[in-house]
Amino acid sequence: MRVISQRYPDIRIEGENYLPQPIYRHIASFLSIFKLVLIVLIIIGKDPFAFFGMQAPSIWQWGQENKVYACMMVFFLSNMIENQCMSTGAFEITLN
Repeated sequence: MRVISQRYPDIRIEGENYLPQPIYRHIASFLSIFKLVLIVLIIIGKDPFAFFGMQAPSIWQWGQENKVYACMMVFFLSNMIENQCMSTGAFEITLN
């Protein structure tokens, strides 16, 4: 940006971020909270399925046996989905 303004001092360059649609922002916020709750449940070993009278699925049992790996997978996968929801890919270039 400095190079352009030094070379062409009369050009004014402005940029801004575009917000994603509200539904995607809400989905990302929900995923962020759900991610933290899920990680806490994995760490403390509490079975949320027993609260609903359901049998825990095999993936939950695997997560209880491999807590560190399960927490990392929940964290990284949910962050990937959150980033995808928050990314608009939109940009605009205005000359003068």
